[in-house]
Amino acid sequence: MDTFGFTQKKFTSLSGKNQHRHTIEWLSAFYQKLVTNRIEQTAFDNFCSRYEAILKWTNLPSPLRPVQGTREQIEYVSNAIQVHRLASGAPLRDDTLLEPVTFRDRTIGPQLPNIHYQVALDGLRSLFNVGSIFRTCDAAGVRSIILGNTLGKEDPRVQKTAMGAQEWIEQEKTSDLAQTLVKKKEQGFRIIGIETAPGSTPCHKFDWPSKAVVIFGNEEYGISSHVIKEATDIVHIPMFGRKNSLNVANAVAIVLFQAAFHLTRES
Repeated sequence: MDTFGFTQKKFTSLSGKNQHRHTIEWLSAFYQKLVTNRIEQTAFDNFCSRYEAILKWTNLPSPLRPVQGTREQIEYVSNAIQVHRLASGAPLRDDTLLEPVTFRDRTIGPQLPNIHYQVALDGLRSLFNVGSIFRTCDAAGVRSIILGNTLGKEDPRVQKTAMGAQEWIEQEKTSDLAQTLVKKKEQGFRIIGIETAPGSTPCHKFDWPSKAVVIFGNEEYGISSHVIKEATDIVHIPMFGRKNSLNVANAVAIVLFQAAFHLTRES
């Protein structure tokens, strides 16, 4: 798998774009071998020597070899793949990145057992944002997401940025988020809309309850007008620059950790 299928003469006869394409294919095959099997240091050193020769053929500088461990080897090969993607002019998008390799995930559950929170997503379109929100919910101790006209964990694009967190987060789907929130209020949830609006409370000054549904809106227009009517509280993230909004996944992270820190102090 780590034998490069070109002589120098044959390789240098290719166009630059094809040189990088074949190198990426070779590196990616070795990457998959590296993350699924134990590679002896001798085998890895032989791979590096071959790769350094290829770099000379393409007039690219040789990076320093990693000196310890599988993680450093994975980083080395992953970074090499991105170097050749950039050199070939290929854009680096989320969907062109390698499958994530996760290290040191904990086996324990949420650290805030007395916080009963759900996140409601109102018509989100970017499934990479949705996946990132699944991951943030896990990190902040939130165990459930309500998907209002939003695709969820069954979509590969969500799974890509959730990085496995979707397995631990429950999801509830609804085509009528406003009515779902009415039922949540009947169950004792406070309904908190995250929106910049007159009279809204800055997130760092808000008295976060222990049981709530927190609503985040569409990337373009925010929370739908019929959904925001069901909110018992409106909270905003203060902005100190010229822009008046954040990427929704970033906003979820700020708000959930603000709530978590507040409730940790109260407990």
